[in-house]
Amino acid sequence: INQKPKFFPPKDPHTPALFCLASIDMGIKMQFGFKVLEQLWAQENDISNLETLKLIANDLKINFDDLSKLATSDKIKKIYESNTQEAINMNIFGVPTYIYNNEMFWGQDRLELLEHSLKKN
Repeated sequence: INQKPKFFPPKDPHTPALFCLASIDMGIKMQFGFKVLEQLWAQENDISNLETLKLIANDLKINFDDLSKLATSDKIKKIYESNTQEAINMNIFGVPTYIYNNEMFWGQDRLELLEHSLKKN
């Protein structure tokens, strides 16, 4: 894992987010999400590039055209807009963000604090 990957943050964060939402609808969210993170952090590929997303789809043996069509559908765009508005309403300003007992933990480097809070309660 590269601590400072070449394409972070992605040039276009919306495209991979839409594809991740589509992967939920297709029932492959964990596999797809893992592959997206692997491409970003380990392979240092641009996850906003359609060729990278196609590589992930091919690796998971899913039809890229079907995934792409779903990712750009009105259904997925509405979910994305709703999720974005919910994050704004909760004062979430970045990812990853975790909320536990109404306390916000933001950033990978805060997972230790979240773990401490989970063990405490």
